[in-house]
Amino acid sequence: MIANVSAHRRANAFAQALEEQPAARPAEPEAPAEPAAEPTEQARLLAMVRGLGELPRPELDPDVKVVHRARMIAAMEAMAAEGSASAGPTVPPQRTPGRGAHRATGLRRLRPRSRWTKGLAAGGLTVGVAAGAFSGVAAASSDALPGDSLYGLKRGMEDLKLGMADGEADRGEIYLDQASTRLGEARRLLERGRGGALDHESLTEIRRALNGMQHDAAEGHRLLRLAYQRDGALAPMAALNSFARSHRDTWNGVRDRLPVQLTDVGNQVSDVFAAMDEDVQPLQARLPQPPQRGGPASRDTSRPPSATQD
Repeated sequence: MIANVSAHRRANAFAQALEEQPAARPAEPEAPAEPAAEPTEQARLLAMVRGLGELPRPELDPDVKVVHRARMIAAMEAMAAEGSASAGPTVPPQRTPGRGAHRATGLRRLRPRSRWTKGLAAGGLTVGVAAGAFSGVAAASSDALPGDSLYGLKRGMEDLKLGMADGEADRGEIYLDQASTRLGEARRLLERGRGGALDHESLTEIRRALNGMQHDAAEGHRLLRLAYQRDGALAPMAALNSFARSHRDTWNGVRDRLPVQLTDVGNQVSDVFAAMDEDVQPLQARLPQPPQRGGPASRDTSRPPSATQD
């Protein structure tokens, strides 16, 4: 018990000395003095703290600042929406002075007193607010386009989902989903130029989206083909065939509207679709076929055909 009390006193003395020490000053040449006695443990710790204080402070990356700012804005908007939806702040009923006074006294002891405990409390509050706003910001970033402030967060969420995939087939389907997203981004960026010619910045953003589509579609094609060659199951090739069928018309419309400056990247995307068709074509008879419009598969067979009248 005595040892614990002594350690507690030494810690309090070090904390007090740390708060009372003067700010760090530039080193000045000192005259040679006689060798001093061996420094105490507290002096060595204070010297280490002063050395740490002289190190350059870390700087926050600009992209991280943008993400944190967006999270805080989303949190404030959510709090404002909750405040407007409610009739008004409700005040809990007050306790009588004679009851619960000992409880209030006990809670005061939990209030942070030193700057270290206050920093921990503020950090915990910040983490809680950021975690609560993360889902709203992630949903808002799903509509971001190249060049928007939340586009980096959108790509980060995609990388996180890709890293959690299990197996080549799952990763290949996620890559195809990302290729579909890149195609939608390119189409929306092209719609911005309906009023006139696209500027250099818009052309760069469209090229970025199409390059991403070409990479993701090619990678998904490669992984699904490897999964089929390894297991022999038709599910990976069926997913590849479904992607090519469902996105071909959209890609043809985007390709016809591409400016001349983007012809090269457009040809690369077309080559990916051609490679998919080359691998899927020999298996068409074994793959599930989509229902034909107006054919027998689309007719209502739940009721028998009506009898013809003589």
